[in-house]
Amino acid sequence: MCTSHFIGIHGAPRSGTSWLGQLLNSHPAVKYCYQPFFSYAFRGRADLSTNANELRTLFVEMRDSNDDFVNQSGSARIARSAPSFDKCTPTHLIYKEVRFHHLLPHFMRVLPDFRAIGIVRDPRFMLASWFNAPREFDPTWTLEREWRNASLKNRGLEENWYGFTRWVELTRLFLHLEQTYSDRFTLIRYEDLVKDTLDSVKRLMDFCGLAMTKQTRKFITASTSVNDGDPYGVFRSGRSETVTPPKCRLHPEIVSAIQHELAGTP
Repeated sequence: MCTSHFIGIHGAPRSGTSWLGQLLNSHPAVKYCYQPFFSYAFRGRADLSTNANELRTLFVEMRDSNDDFVNQSGSARIARSAPSFDKCTPTHLIYKEVRFHHLLPHFMRVLPDFRAIGIVRDPRFMLASWFNAPREFDPTWTLEREWRNASLKNRGLEENWYGFTRWVELTRLFLHLEQTYSDRFTLIRYEDLVKDTLDSVKRLMDFCGLAMTKQTRKFITASTSVNDGDPYGVFRSGRSETVTPPKCRLHPEIVSAIQHELAGTP
């Protein structure tokens, strides 16, 4: 088994990373890993001192791992239903993370053959989605107190990237990486992925060195035409409604504050 391409998908929680991950996972030659740095199997295995050889070894171990959480199988599977894809010998390891973004610049710097995709979602909808995610937002919290810094969720841990302040920090990081590593880092807006899924996936497949397949086209159709009603699922027939401003359902004062602070910025 030979994997020659290592690719990370990074995005803030509730930004569409799961859907994007499965879109790329639909390629037969991809081994897909779900939040490996958060898993018990690989937590603590990478930090800012990890060298290139250690990272390559780590990625190979991820590729070969049978861990249920990383593979989203068995009782560790979070979504009620998950797509199933025909696979061949993997040539690409692709993982997705909503945490540990502080490691991304280090990965880009020390591993010249590592590529990454950053996905950014309108923060109004990202926050509304977080508020409505039963495993992510404690019902004893209030969005009015948590939306900006997510102090109760982040708990001061560098690995956590919840709330508007961290969204701003992460988006700035992505813009910097896109400028610094234009050949190995690419940025996509969730709204563009929803608006033109086929062309967006074609571009990302090309970035990863993969060709579009019939299996991917079939999953694009299924994931945008069937709604499984699962907040952690990837089958959403009404995705276009999640990028329409009136649908974000945030308090007007929060919406106004976000719009004011982002006005005139990239």
